[in-house]
Amino acid sequence: MEQQEFRLPLIGEKFPEMEVDTTQGKIKLPDAFAGKWFIIFSHPGDFTPVCTTEFVSFAKKYQEFKNLNTELIGLSVDSTISHIEWVNWIEQNLKVEIPFPIIADPMGNVAKRLGMLHAESSTSTVRAVFIIDNRGIVRLIMYYPLELGRNINEILRSLKALQIIDKTGSVMPANWPNNEIIGDNVLNPPPRTVKDSKLRLGQFKGYAWWLTYKEADKKEVEEAKKLLSS
Repeated sequence: MEQQEFRLPLIGEKFPEMEVDTTQGKIKLPDAFAGKWFIIFSHPGDFTPVCTTEFVSFAKKYQEFKNLNTELIGLSVDSTISHIEWVNWIEQNLKVEIPFPIIADPMGNVAKRLGMLHAESSTSTVRAVFIIDNRGIVRLIMYYPLELGRNINEILRSLKALQIIDKTGSVMPANWPNNEIIGDNVLNPPPRTVKDSKLRLGQFKGYAWWLTYKEADKKEVEEAKKLLSS
C-alpha cells in the first residue's frame, strides 16, 4: 500500500482531523476542543532534562492557559507507558502533577503529519508549538531546537495577543504589552485606500498614516502584564 504524503498545515488553515492515543485516552482532534483554543506541543523524548523542565513549566502555568479558554496537549514519539511512567516520576520527585494529556506517537505518524520530526533523527521530535483557535484554525507555529527549552510566558503572551486581535481587529507591536515605541497600546492595521490613509492621523495618534495606534483595553493590558510577571 502506497504511503500517503502529507503537507505541513500552515497558519490560517484548518488543523487536520486525527484521532490520537494519549495518557487520558483516545482524543479526536480538533473536535475534542470544539469552542476552545488549544496548544499542541511536541518534545524530543520522555526522561530527558530539557523536556522535564518544560513540562513542569507548562503544568505550573496550566490554569493560566485555562483562564484563556485554552487546553494543552503534549506529544512525543514515546509510548503511552513511557509517558505515564515519566508523568508519575515528575509527580513523585518534583511534586508537580501534569494535568494535560500527552499524545503517544511511537510510529511517528502524528509527528510526520505535523512536520515535527527532527531532520537529523527520524525518532526525535523537535520542540514544535501549534496554537489553534476556537474555530480549529492554526494561528501560530513555533519551532525550537532540541537543545533549547521554550519560554512558556512567550507562548502565553502570543495566545493572549491573538485573542485580543480577534476581539478588536488591531495588530500587535513587538514585545507587547511593553513596546519601546507605543508602550501597552495596540496598532491599527494599515489603511487599504488612499482616502483612508488621509484620514488616519486625524482619527488616531501616530507617526505616519501607516503607523498609528490606539489605547488597549485596560483590563486586557493588566491581564497580559500579569501573565508575563508571574
